[in-house]
Amino acid sequence: MSEITQPNWKNKALGMLLTQFTAYVLLIAATAIPTRGMFPAIPLIIAALVLGEFVLFWPFHGSTLDRAVTIAFGVASLIFVAVPFPSGDVPPEQIAKSGEAYPWYSWALAAGLLLVVLVIFSFGRQMARENRSHLIRSLSHAVTSGVAAIAVAGWCFLPALGSMLLKGTTAGTVTVIVLVILALALAVASTLWVRDADPDPAIRHPWIGTGLLPVMLMGVTIAAATLILSRLGA
Repeated sequence: MSEITQPNWKNKALGMLLTQFTAYVLLIAATAIPTRGMFPAIPLIIAALVLGEFVLFWPFHGSTLDRAVTIAFGVASLIFVAVPFPSGDVPPEQIAKSGEAYPWYSWALAAGLLLVVLVIFSFGRQMARENRSHLIRSLSHAVTSGVAAIAVAGWCFLPALGSMLLKGTTAGTVTVIVLVILALALAVASTLWVRDADPDPAIRHPWIGTGLLPVMLMGVTIAAATLILSRLGA
């Protein structure tokens, strides 16, 4: 039985929730720092740090290659925050005054492609293994970590989302309620994850990685909310 699944798991859960809360505070506080143009430099840096900590305190069983692949997908996702993803027709409501597509629209297209590549790569890698023991666990861990790594970049659009929410529209109010409910639901779920976790014994404090996992996954809801509100003209 691992360190986390011992009877003192509740102590780990408290530390995990504190880590989770701290990450939320840092990401939200980053929106208060002025940025030039639409490029969210500070949120991007914080998101990259969260990705780095997640890999450092890896909450799964896995090899160095698993962590390297997670970093690769996470970095690619962060790059597409700043680099427009080539696309065809862009809806008029997703075009900024400069004539370029809003970064969250461009990123959403890139994230969709990265998710497809992640699933194909993860499945192909597992099939290429000579010894396919723990196949389901390995595949689920690879996909979960990859999805979280891709999703964390969505936090870069929180400043834009905040500007939309400050308009005080009904859609904005509903968005805040939904985001809070999702964050609380993931926090509750993470207490179950840390209790049932079976991390690599060589990793120190893997519960920190478990705490960061819901925060990273919430990134995609931030991007989705920004995209939806921008389409509604909120």
